[in-house]
Amino acid sequence: MIDVGAAVQPLGIPSPVPMSGFAARVAPSVGEHDVLGARALALGDAVIIAVDVCALEESTCRAIAEAVRPGQPDLVVVTATHTHAGPCSALHRLTPCTPTIERMIVRAAATAGLNARAARQPCMLALHSAWGVGVAKNRRHPGREIDPPVRMLRFSAGGSVVAALVTYPCHPVVLDGTNLLLSSDYINAVRRRIELEHPEAVAVFTTGCAGDVNTGHRAEASYSLEGAGTRTFAEAERVGTHIAETILATAPTPMDSDVLVLRTRSVMLEIDRPGDVQIEADLAAWSVERTTAEPGRAALLDVWIRWARDRPEGTVWQGRVTALRLGELTIVALPGEPFLDVAEAIEEQVEGPCLVLGYADGCPGYLPTAEEYQHGGYEVEDAHRYYGMPGPFASGSAESLVWEAVAACRAAV
Repeated sequence: MIDVGAAVQPLGIPSPVPMSGFAARVAPSVGEHDVLGARALALGDAVIIAVDVCALEESTCRAIAEAVRPGQPDLVVVTATHTHAGPCSALHRLTPCTPTIERMIVRAAATAGLNARAARQPCMLALHSAWGVGVAKNRRHPGREIDPPVRMLRFSAGGSVVAALVTYPCHPVVLDGTNLLLSSDYINAVRRRIELEHPEAVAVFTTGCAGDVNTGHRAEASYSLEGAGTRTFAEAERVGTHIAETILATAPTPMDSDVLVLRTRSVMLEIDRPGDVQIEADLAAWSVERTTAEPGRAALLDVWIRWARDRPEGTVWQGRVTALRLGELTIVALPGEPFLDVAEAIEEQVEGPCLVLGYADGCPGYLPTAEEYQHGGYEVEDAHRYYGMPGPFASGSAESLVWEAVAACRAAV
């Protein structure tokens, strides 16, 4: 058994507020469809916190961790659910937020983490795994079939489920850029359905390695301010409910959880920063195109033009990967937006069940596998501008992430 506690704390960020996730969407939120929050799961001395925002910077994650575990912040993993219907949440990336909003996020996440630690009680652990969910699609290669599993760790005490950790690798972008209501997208329905099944439980959802995975549209669709008509709250409800019911229908596998070991490793990734001559040429071309562009494209070009004028410096990025070993099971937390193949490469090299989470302890952009660079596209060539990064990550960065993650897993055995 292991001591487990869970808690929820609303973010409390009121509308109107700038939203993150779609560069072409410049209008602020007009209200809240569902209550956004920070959800925390305490596992022994470790804590996993999931925040209903698109992305968090490394410094914000560290501030949360230090508030929850002063002196031992490495025992705290902070993830963003990556909802594209959330408020601005990063000081320097995506749609920048204010220091006041960052403080509200830190306060809510820290409160959830502390409350989860205070609620710990001895629990039994069981794992649910389901394939054939039929929701996740490779958004870069529509003809490429994928079947990532949805997994749920269920923690029970006294015959009742007190907490559930659910992970699935699929962008929370059922809702498109025309939506102006704050929401956790399909994740809201996943958590609500699980908590309906287990009324005493807190469901914590963490998004897996979903850099190239969504429900079936190209990333470039985000440039448009024209609604698709199908990316609605009703569809988000359907998708989330289906994911939850699929995992709830599976038989649990009891897990030995008497031993908990956490290991973290620093990772340094190279950035392929464009040269000043290339930036000048791009800036001139974008400025000309901007004069006749339709509104969605114009808003996107404004982001690119600002990036070119600011010219962020730097050729490396430093972050961390974490491996948490619960008996025979391993939870891996990765930064950024790794592609699905990153998770699969880690799982192949780790003994026993392995859950790989993305968007953890900082989100500086996409991490495509080396093979994907030849295909170009938004994730490889363009996204770094919205992220405010000096350039895209160099080819081989995802493979470096895999190496460090596997090393952390082996050190946790």
